[in-house]
Order: sequence, then C-alpha cells, then structure tokens
Amino acid sequence: MPSQDQLDALRQWFTHQGGYVNPEVKIEHNADRGVHCRAASNLAPKSQICTVPHTLTLSSLNALVDDNFPVFKNRGLSPQAIGYFYLMHQFVHKETSFWKPYLDTLPAPTSEHRTPFWFDSDDLTWLEDTDVLFTYKARLAMHEGNYSTGTAMISQAGIDVTPYSWDLYKWAVTMFTSRSFSSRAIRPQDSKYWAANRSGPDGRRQTVLLDMSRTSAEDLDFPVLFPVLDIPNHSHDAKVDWTFDPGRFTMASTDGAKSGSEILNNYGPKSNDELLLGYGFCLRDNPNDKVLMTLKPPSDRLQHDIRHVQPGYFDTQGQWNSERATFGLKRISVHERSPADVFQELPAPLLELLAYMIRFERRLPFEFIDHPRQSLIDDTSTSRHYLPHITRMIVTSMAPKLQKLQSSTPDRPPSNGRQQQAQIYRSSQIEILESVIGGLRGFLRSLLLTEFPHPQPLPSGPFITTLDGLLQLLRRHSVEAARFFVDGIVANAGTPDLNQLREAGWEEDMFVLLICYCQIAFGFELPEYCQGTTANVEEELLAQEMEQARDLLSLVAIARQAVPAPESIWSNDQWTEQFVAQVGGRMLIHESFMMVVPVEGQEVARPVLYVLGSRASA
Repeated sequence: MPSQDQLDALRQWFTHQGGYVNPEVKIEHNADRGVHCRAASNLAPKSQICTVPHTLTLSSLNALVDDNFPVFKNRGLSPQAIGYFYLMHQFVHKETSFWKPYLDTLPAPTSEHRTPFWFDSDDLTWLEDTDVLFTYKARLAMHEGNYSTGTAMISQAGIDVTPYSWDLYKWAVTMFTSRSFSSRAIRPQDSKYWAANRSGPDGRRQTVLLDMSRTSAEDLDFPVLFPVLDIPNHSHDAKVDWTFDPGRFTMASTDGAKSGSEILNNYGPKSNDELLLGYGFCLRDNPNDKVLMTLKPPSDRLQHDIRHVQPGYFDTQGQWNSERATFGLKRISVHERSPADVFQELPAPLLELLAYMIRFERRLPFEFIDHPRQSLIDDTSTSRHYLPHITRMIVTSMAPKLQKLQSSTPDRPPSNGRQQQAQIYRSSQIEILESVIGGLRGFLRSLLLTEFPHPQPLPSGPFITTLDGLLQLLRRHSVEAARFFVDGIVANAGTPDLNQLREAGWEEDMFVLLICYCQIAFGFELPEYCQGTTANVEEELLAQEMEQARDLLSLVAIARQAVPAPESIWSNDQWTEQFVAQVGGRMLIHESFMMVVPVEGQEVARPVLYVLGSRASA
C-alpha cells in the first residue's frame, strides 16, 4: 500500500519530467478504491486531467535500446514478453531505476492480486466450465514458455536469474494487463521510426529512433505503461476524451467532475471475462458483458464460398480461424416487444454465418447476405424463414454450456476476494445464457400453434405445429378430407389413435404423408429446396430420397384402395416419388424438430413442423 508521501513523490517526479496533472486533481489511496484520482474542486467540462510525455512510458521499446540491460536488444521473445522482463528488471533494480517513484506506487508483488493468474486450486473451482478458465489455461501455458525462454536468455547473458522469479513475472504480467494502453497511443503517424527512450550517462532521458518498417503488424501492437494516467479507475459510464498528440498522451474529462468526486477513466466496452482476466475485477449488471459462442468450422465446400465474401474468418494461409468465428452474446432485454426482436440483440455476423450453413445443409446455392439482420427480420424476406433454425442452432450450442455452469457452481459462499470476483463473473454468465436461451425459446413458442379452433382465423404466415395440430388444420379446411386421410392411415396401421401410432413408430411416416396430403388439399408456402431444381442434391442422397418415397407410395396405394371415392386426396395424380421425396421428405428433414409442447396440461417433447405459410381456408 503506497503512502501519501510516495504518491506525492510520484507527482513531483512526473511533473519534473514534463508530465502534467491538473492542480485540482488529488492522487489518493484507500482500501476500497486503491490508488485513485479525486477532484479537489469542481472541474469544468472538458477539463484536462493528465498528460504523459512518451519519454516517461515503459514498454518493450525501452528494452531494445537500454545498454544497461541489453538481453533483449535482438528481441528473441514477443514484444509483450520483453516488456514483462524489462519491468521485472526495473523492479529488481528499483533503487536506481528511472521509474522508481512510479514503481513505489504500484501494487507490490506480495499484494493480493485477483486475476486468474493468482488463483489457487480452490479459487479455480469458481471458474470451472467457463470461458475464462479455458483462456487462462492457454495463457498460462504461453507465459510459462515465455518465462522459461526469457530466464534462459538472462542467464546466458551472465546475469543472476534468482531475482527474476516466477512470482515476479506474474506480477509484471498483471501490471501490464491491468494498467497498460495499446502501442497505438505512441505509434508514429508519418514515419517508419518509433521513438524509444533511455537514460544517458548524465541521467537525462535520451530518445533513440528505431526503424520498425520491417516489423510485422502483430509485433507493432504491444502494451505500454503510462505512469499516472493509469491511476483513474474504470467505469463504463465515464465519459473521457483521449488525445494522441505527437510525443504525448492526454486524458480529459468530457463532463467534468464535482468537488470530492472520484475521477474515472473508461477502458472501453469490456466484458467481465476481459475485466477478470486483465484487471482482476468484474462488474455486476455489466452492460458489456457477454458469453462466447464459437462456431465449428463449416464444410470445406462452404468455406470455399465464405472465403470469397468474408475472408476475415481465415488466417493468412487460408485456413478457418475459430477465434475469428467466436461471437459475444449479450444479455437479452426483457422489456415488452415482439418475440422476433431478440434477433436485434444478436451479432449480425453470427446470424450471417448461420444462414449460410442453413442454406448449405439444404443444398441451396450460396448467396451473399449483405445486411443479415435486416434480411432475417424483414417480414417480406424469404430469409426470415431461417430464424427458427438459427434459434435452434444457438440454443443447441448454448444449452449444454448453461447446464455445465449450473451443475459445477460451488455450493459454498466465496471465501476471498478472488472467489468473489469469480462468482460475479460466473453468475453473470449464467444470467446471460438464461436470457439468450429464454428469449430464443420464447420466439419459438410464439410461433407454436397446436390447435385451430373455430372461429379463430387460420394462419397465413409462418407457424409451428405438431402432427395433431396439422391434422386439426386439415379438419378445419375440410372435414371430409381429414376423415379420408385418417381412413387411409387406419387401412395401413390398423388404428386412428395417434398415441398408438407414435408408440408403433409411425409418426415420421405420418408426418410425411400428411404434409403431402395437405399440400394437395390446400397448399403450403414451400421452401426453396422443395421447388423445382433449386436444390443441388447429390445423386446418392437423391437415390435415398426416392427409395424412401417408394416405400411411402406403397402406403398411399393401400389408402387409395381403402378410400375409393374419386374426390379422395389419396386418388390424386400428384402422388409421385418425386413429389413425396421433394415435398414431404425434405420438409420432414429440414423443417421438423423436437420441441416441448403443451399436451393435456403437461409439457411433452414432440416432433413439430415449421410451416412457412398455409393457404388453408375454413
């Protein structure tokens, strides 16, 4: 815990070296807020809070020009890792370091740090089955490799590595992840030369220009510590203005501040996983929090098409990059609205990729979707019919994640600050998943129609129904047609009882026959893949479709004999292999799925059918 004398020394050093802190801004410390800034008097809007000259920054650039610690002049590690070791070196030699006043006010390596890097095995149980745990393990492996390489380089340079402990490395990483800014803040605008600073023999700061023109774009993005400007705490409501002028970085308060109030910074729209991993804290009801959903790689054929319109999902070798196909799902609002509005709150790129996958599964030609969200929610768009299937894809992916989080949540209260922050993160993940899954299931339920009683009008738009519901719709259209259908089924199965037919395994065949029967009786709005030659179905799959259709036509023949009336739908000439396969068979495959529906006062899982539209009339 820094003393007020140390904070005053930091301010004096900072201003002596060319930095600026508003005279009406106090730098203070308490147990609740840590080191923070507070307004000593009312600050007007757009008040400048702090300006840091680049000569005071600490990053890997300093290690490239420091003759007193030349270990990493030729690099050998990533810029991030070099920065960590350089900060360690400054801490080991703090008494002679240029940054001593700054180092004195940083949280000590022995302080309580709350990023997962410092979690013990008991703490980690609070992260079980979370995205943060997965990311933490990957980063831990990376850091262990960097630490091993870096200490070996230090040893080879003839420097005693004993002070460069693993705990000190973890501390350095934590200081950078929790306090640094991107190197974009110091990037030269019109030059290939980057300014790196070091202390000369007389103690004065010297600027060395480094030619970084041959450095990869990835290595030009590294963390930079800006003393004093890293003090204000984060709030997602804070309104600040960052100005990147040549040689300096300035923060101003957009709205100003009242006397005695804390002056806050805004790190950007960060989710709780970012805050926990980088800073060691989480926010309750964080509006920027999200749950990650990573799409599995599409088939090679679909990747080929996507690569032409969305190359950003692929690496430089043209391979699918799952990290780039990872999307953040935020908490769904609960205010009154149309059930379909849930899609307004889902990432448009995710909706676009799922729509491509749906079209591919249905053997439809690839079509670029320019405005995916608008295309999907527009009542006049054919793409709107993908929404139930997009819903199921997201729910199917997220429901197991929710179940795991719920089942692995510790049944005891948190016992320390690290566990408290992890609990906030975990609870928010569960709440977001519940809101997303609940909102999407609510959309599906809004389409469900299991009964079509008189005198309610029959649906003309999309709806979801059961086998029982579809038969009831047929009965509303024509009692006689419905009776003839049941008579034909009885002739084949020996019973009209739908429950007995389900138990005997007739439900799928019944669905296909009833879909075809209704298509002849009154007609559906058919999906693209049921019409003409739009769908490019492989010969092997087409042969399977035709074989299944032939089997069903044998049932149609029996029904035709049992219901010989000339007006019977069973006698219609449209009953062909192609018709049964292309209409009934494909709709069963692509438009039916299991769904929990109300049955006699209970919720029962039943196969349902998504219907784009019906021309049935009462």
